Amino acid sequence: MDCSGATLPLSDLKLKLHLSHYPMTARKTIQRSSAIFTACFIATQPIRAEETSATHKYANTVSAFAQAPKPAPGGILLVGSSIFFKWKSYAQDLAPLPITNRAFGGSRTSDQLFFFNEVVPSSCANLVVWYCGSNDINGKKTPEFIVENTKRWTTQTQSVLPNAHILLVSVIRAPQKRKSNFLLQVDEVNKQLLELTTSMKNLTYADVNPVLEDSSGNPLAACYVEDDLHLTPEGYRRMTSVLLPLMTQEWKLASIPRPIGTP
Repeated sequence: MDCSGATLPLSDLKLKLHLSHYPMTARKTIQRSSAIFTACFIATQPIRAEETSATHKYANTVSAFAQAPKPAPGGILLVGSSIFFKWKSYAQDLAPLPITNRAFGGSRTSDQLFFFNEVVPSSCANLVVWYCGSNDINGKKTPEFIVENTKRWTTQTQSVLPNAHILLVSVIRAPQKRKSNFLLQVDEVNKQLLELTTSMKNLTYADVNPVLEDSSGNPLAACYVEDDLHLTPEGYRRMTSVLLPLMTQEWKLASIPRPIGTP
């Protein structure tokens, strides 16, 4: 495999040995070894994904981002799944912060990685806010898988937006998660997201669950629509009460001019 990820042709894998210089027994041994090496090499090569950005089920949704007006540099980008995608009042709720919302409903952490180049770099954001992982849990992905994907996405974001701050929002402990017996997975993901923020710079964790629960830790019915997963206007109002001050703080910190060469 070369640097572009293309698999080398088998002709390039052949051992260029001058077999005529060896006795017949040695020649057969070398030929067998070469065949084994080639077979092992082929077996260990990753299978290239056939799916492309054009054929992905979220292709149309993501392609619309490129058609929308380009955000001014230094703003705030919302990334993730339907909790952000369905947040129709985000501009008013988070005013006067300069918000661009590129979330797409139903997405998993793997989808965010797949479409990373179409979603994050062109935003030129100083703050990126992440809500994703809920659909992974519904798809029975492990907390370790979800957090590792989140870490990969975070690393990529910091690579293309080196001065940006990132806010990781907790997966919501919605009634649907409780009814599906996924609450332990939600709590483990959130625990590991918090731990992740202690090991990476400019990374902050926001726990929105306390404002969506009563004093006993039970979900507030007024915060959820009929599917027991997505939020009502009251749910968004409560989530905003946590996110707005944190987003304001992190955005201002990320927007402070830095001397050239300062990490």
